[in-house]
Amino acid sequence: MLTVKALNADTSFLVTFSPSIAPQGPAASQFPGSFTILIDPWLVGSAQILSAKFSISQHKTQACVSSLAELPEPDMVLISQDKPDHCHEETLKQLPPNSGAIILAAPAAAKKIRKWNHFPKGSVHALKPFSTNDDSRVFRLEIPSFSSNGLPGEVTVSLLCPKRDLSGLHNAIGVTYRAPTTVLSPARTTYIELPPTPPLSPTHSPVLGRTTSMASLTISNPLPLSTPYNPRPLTPNSATPLDRERTLSLIYSPHGVSYPVLEPYASTHMVQQSALPLTALLHSFDRVDNPWYLGGNIAAGVPGGSEIARQLMARCWVGAHDEEKDNRGVSVMKLKVKRMEVEEVKHSLEEKGISAHVARLQPGEEMRMRSDAC
Repeated sequence: MLTVKALNADTSFLVTFSPSIAPQGPAASQFPGSFTILIDPWLVGSAQILSAKFSISQHKTQACVSSLAELPEPDMVLISQDKPDHCHEETLKQLPPNSGAIILAAPAAAKKIRKWNHFPKGSVHALKPFSTNDDSRVFRLEIPSFSSNGLPGEVTVSLLCPKRDLSGLHNAIGVTYRAPTTVLSPARTTYIELPPTPPLSPTHSPVLGRTTSMASLTISNPLPLSTPYNPRPLTPNSATPLDRERTLSLIYSPHGVSYPVLEPYASTHMVQQSALPLTALLHSFDRVDNPWYLGGNIAAGVPGGSEIARQLMARCWVGAHDEEKDNRGVSVMKLKVKRMEVEEVKHSLEEKGISAHVARLQPGEEMRMRSDAC
């Protein structure tokens, strides 16, 4: 089961992967074999680039929590880029220095976080851009089985970025999760997509303990690619052992990235992981553009996201980075924004024959996607 919870109205999420036999709700993150990822947290304060005269942004909509201390401690923190609305110092420093969470970040963001000297040396890992010729660039974590008769699971994280991106905005992060198995793992069924659940009041949300003992997680030695990269049509009928649950997969690309950047990852790693169709796409709905001298395209919106959804047969598309923030400064004076409502996104996808479930989550709302054993 994959649960995506919006922490703010922009692009901060708490993602929980759990075995299909796990209970729903907050208890899912506590179930053996579950794995939680905190993505680009920005809860309080402003996000400033260079100076307030150039660019400063503030939330108009309050986050569902005011501190990371109100959330269960995640197993992993994922930072997609070094811009302050993604790599927010004030929020990230709410994590205790001795947090057991693994911090994975794009290279520039990892460098920035290390300079804060808040987290112990060695706890911040820089993601390497994905390559079909070097599987060591895929970050892997083994999740031990919680049954003596079961098989271990695995989480993989990959950074997908174009060779040239002057703005440094357009990348994606691919995550796959294969649950550890037990004798209780059920037979194969299909995905079930549920509507968003209403937010819980922060004052009534219990602070839960760690989801997984990090001492029991192993950073796996990378495995060599079984075959060289060879582009081929993607199909949902990738071979998955019948005693395994279907691999859950997520693509997070708040600003968008062209599909050709994702295609090598999809047709090698995702196929090898039996991670198609894509479980969830986190991508902007709104298209945002600046003049070329101020960075050009800022967010690809529906035109870019629909192509990814079509190619990867996405089951669910959750909007990201679409909050109407209080933006000020010379860098935003000439922004052009084409906003898209959920029904407009659905209609656009239907016209292209894409059947993905579409949702825009408010702070505290969550979307659950369930996949049982294959």
